[in-house]
Amino acid sequence: MAVLQGVTDSLAAAQLADTVSVRADTLGAPPLPGGISPVVRAMFSAPTWLWILIIALAASLAAWGAWMAWKHRTAWWTWLRTRSRGATIALIAVAALIVLVVSATGAASWNFMQHDNRFCVSCHVMTPAFQAMRTSTVHDSLGCHDCHSQSMFASAWQLYVWLKDRPEKIEKHADVPNTTCTGCHSGDDEKWQRVARTAGHRVHLESDSSALADVACTTCHAEEVHRFVPADRTCGQSGCHSRELTRIAIGPMANQTALHCITCHQYTAELPQNVSLDSARSQLQPGSRQCFSCHAMRERLADFNPAREPHGGQCGMCHNPHTQNRPSEALKQCASAGCHVDWRDIPFHTGAIHRRAAEQCATCHTPHSARVDASDCQGCHADVARRIPRLRRLQQGFDTTRTLRGALLPDAHPAPLAKWTAPAGKPLAPAVDSFEHRRHRSLACLTCHDVHSSSRITFTPPRGCQICHHQAPAENRCSSCHAADEIAAPHARTVTVTVGSGAPRPRTVNFRHENHARLACPACHTQQVTLEIGDSVRTCAACHDDHHQAARTCGGCHTERASFAPHTPPAAAHTACDACHATRTIARLVPDRAMCLTCHESQRDHMTGRECSTCHFLADPPSYRRHLVAG
Repeated sequence: MAVLQGVTDSLAAAQLADTVSVRADTLGAPPLPGGISPVVRAMFSAPTWLWILIIALAASLAAWGAWMAWKHRTAWWTWLRTRSRGATIALIAVAALIVLVVSATGAASWNFMQHDNRFCVSCHVMTPAFQAMRTSTVHDSLGCHDCHSQSMFASAWQLYVWLKDRPEKIEKHADVPNTTCTGCHSGDDEKWQRVARTAGHRVHLESDSSALADVACTTCHAEEVHRFVPADRTCGQSGCHSRELTRIAIGPMANQTALHCITCHQYTAELPQNVSLDSARSQLQPGSRQCFSCHAMRERLADFNPAREPHGGQCGMCHNPHTQNRPSEALKQCASAGCHVDWRDIPFHTGAIHRRAAEQCATCHTPHSARVDASDCQGCHADVARRIPRLRRLQQGFDTTRTLRGALLPDAHPAPLAKWTAPAGKPLAPAVDSFEHRRHRSLACLTCHDVHSSSRITFTPPRGCQICHHQAPAENRCSSCHAADEIAAPHARTVTVTVGSGAPRPRTVNFRHENHARLACPACHTQQVTLEIGDSVRTCAACHDDHHQAARTCGGCHTERASFAPHTPPAAAHTACDACHATRTIARLVPDRAMCLTCHESQRDHMTGRECSTCHFLADPPSYRRHLVAG
């Protein structure tokens, strides 16, 4: 471990040296014409006391010259007026030339000092910053004064301070205002818009946090603003994310120093235009892609399945390697990290069966594949029993009889259930599965069972059962639930017949399913869910309202002589039937042999094949038909 730590520290030092260390002066002498460069360098290399002496001497000479010129001003003026015209012109030309040369030199010097980077780099302490900028792909084409601009007075004062103190390196200077950066990095420039949309910039520049209220570009980019390459101390350079607060504490990665922040945090993740700030903040959490960039994580999580990971592969939602020493500590965050604070609002967690188990998330939810199918009770219990030895009793599954027996018998009592006695001294009846669970294995347990209760189901029999089992009555699958003999047996029904103004007469008829096999069950079983028969069906009239038709055998229904009691003795035999019966019904009847045999059953074999009315009324049935209606 010590060797590994030494290697990582060396790598970190090399990286830091490559980005922010002072580089050798390889740019050569400043580009001044002729032999001026050695003179200038010698002047600026002169000791401070010599500069003070030269400045004092120059000031004294300037003062003496000004005093002498003022004292002899009259003599000088007289001398100039007495010169010849040619001499005067020559003197004026010489003065103009001197002014022109001085002005051109001043303008060239000003342009060189303000717009030529070679002026700045002529000083050796500027070399590292300029070298860093030369290797940048962002700022390499800029001038020093494009960002570093100040007044003439400030520049003069800076020159004085530098000549006075002779620094060997650039010390911390005034902060570069954001307006300097936004002069280039703003507006509609596509590249800048992409930078502004990155997760890290949005969080740091748009947050309403008081800590980020006055954040400046140089708060983060001061260390490498020239080169614009993140260094390992970029995030902590302003005291925001100090090394003490961001050290790695988890497992073998503890005290790791070679990793940069953006190795784990997706600072440069580009976001869509209208993404919320919370979404941008979530992007900074380490995800599975960042974690799996480490080979150790790939080995540890070889069975990791992103499809079953309910957190979108955002490892940082639960794991914080800066504060947690072990990965298992992430389980403490389930309800306290703001993710699942409402877990008690889920009925499955607060029901009588799972209330205690729900307090321990890992009982049911396996880390990294925490999605649980609430309907797969047997699969969940089997998985829990496999992972947690003390809960192996859950392996008995959902054989209700077996489950009840296991719940009633104490662990230390090996006797069979039938021999075990209750506290009252009465033997317990053997547990029986009153519901055929085996036939319903294809259903999820939650289809029937209420998660709030250990005994209550979500419906009340029989209607609850009918809701499922009567879903498709038109398919005539009644035999899948109803026994064959139950369907085949005749079903006695009592119907009430009212004839004319007579009293209603009840009559018992036998309904046989085999006689109605051509009909779909819903033709008679019309009530929803219960499939009870409708009121109109109970009287048989809903279907059999056309039974008084020609060529129909009356005896098919009127099989008992007692049903014709009012006709004995008949008030007027074979005529005026509509006196009691409905005229529209009688009008449809034909007094053929079948109708006659309804009453005269004993004459069925008499003159077989002949119509009764031909002999007894001297008219064929159609001719005699009119006598059935009065008048």
